[in-house]
Amino acid sequence: MFKPYLNVNRYQISLWAVIIICALSVFTAGVQAGDRVNTHVRVIHAAQGARHIDAGLDDLAAELESVFRYTSYRLIQSKGMMLGYNEKGRVGLPGKRMLVVSPTSIDGQRIQYRITIHKGKKQVFQTQVLLKNRSSITIGGPQFKKGYLLFNISGRIN
Repeated sequence: MFKPYLNVNRYQISLWAVIIICALSVFTAGVQAGDRVNTHVRVIHAAQGARHIDAGLDDLAAELESVFRYTSYRLIQSKGMMLGYNEKGRVGLPGKRMLVVSPTSIDGQRIQYRITIHKGKKQVFQTQVLLKNRSSITIGGPQFKKGYLLFNISGRIN
């Protein structure tokens, strides 16, 4: 007669199920199905040339000039989105590219985003960032017209 390797009864199975459910709830703590993240993405063309900062970037001027070494910053696109947990927000980019941002974790006063860039059907870039609520980050992107694209991503938990 066949003897099972482990002698497990219903009580042990139930106990393990409860432990697994509790562990999973710890990993998703702070994330509620109804939570929405007000996400704003600005696509910026940074280049060398005549000194210029678009009016739509006035609030970022000091950061851009201290972190990046360009003289011209032009706002190409600005898009606001209300995104739920793991919901993908898409922003079209020059050169047949697509920027995809998705809040993957919302914990107290922090928002974690997964950020990818796609060219056609191929993913060409991927990163994750952790933002304080009501803050932003600017990251460098691909080359574009004798300069580079920059992405300023801000998030606010509602």
